[in-house]
Amino acid sequence: MSITPEWQSYEQNVSSFLSELGFETRVNEIIDGARGQHAIDVSARMGIIGVDILWIIECKAWNRRVPKERILTLQSIVNDIGADRGFVFSENGFQSGAIRAAENTNLTLTSLEDFRVEFEDEIKATKARVLDERIASLMQAFSAIWDLAQDERDAAFSRYSGPPGFDFLKGKPSAVSGVASHLSQMRASLESARFNRWPVAYFPLDLVDGEVFDVTDWEGLQFVAENTIVTCQRIYDHMMTPGESPVDWKTLQPPDLTSLLSAIRGQ
Repeated sequence: MSITPEWQSYEQNVSSFLSELGFETRVNEIIDGARGQHAIDVSARMGIIGVDILWIIECKAWNRRVPKERILTLQSIVNDIGADRGFVFSENGFQSGAIRAAENTNLTLTSLEDFRVEFEDEIKATKARVLDERIASLMQAFSAIWDLAQDERDAAFSRYSGPPGFDFLKGKPSAVSGVASHLSQMRASLESARFNRWPVAYFPLDLVDGEVFDVTDWEGLQFVAENTIVTCQRIYDHMMTPGESPVDWKTLQPPDLTSLLSAIRGQ
């Protein structure tokens, strides 16, 4: 009868827990970096609105505290691979030098038990960061339309297929500004949620009588944020594609979001 080594069981336990959180995990994966290949105890991947997140994890089932050298080694691997985060799991703690080495970096030193308690904040912070970066990039793209040559800008506005004016705005250029303002509002809501200031406001793109919905949990906010970003990205892409004609903007909105809003409105 074979007995699984403690270190191997520890890797499997870490991998299993991350899988429960929605990550795609692999144990003992070889990953190519810019300067060579690296054997990773556990790799964890998650896709968030088209952005791939990669965490790499070292699992130390040691009977002593992890020294500084192991942290510095992991930091170099994280940098070489271009991973978003690095984690070192140890149930017997870390030397003081290791803790100092990880300060103000994208490395986290933890135990499996501590991570079970704290993982929710880690996941939320990562998702919020990715969503915020996507929104910031999209707002910059909409703003850059105004820097186009006059004929290109006019052509882009002529292809605008978004909410038809936000009631208080007149003309397609102003409606485009309205899309950007909604993205800005979404950033503010994500920031509030990050600090647990619930409920947060969600303004649908197709405002009806100035309505605003209160979102009371992270799952709901992530859903409307992801789908709103997808909608705004499609609006932008349609504007920037020569030869396209205006379409009903709701064909650019994911059906799941359309269905949710219809259900809330009792339609």
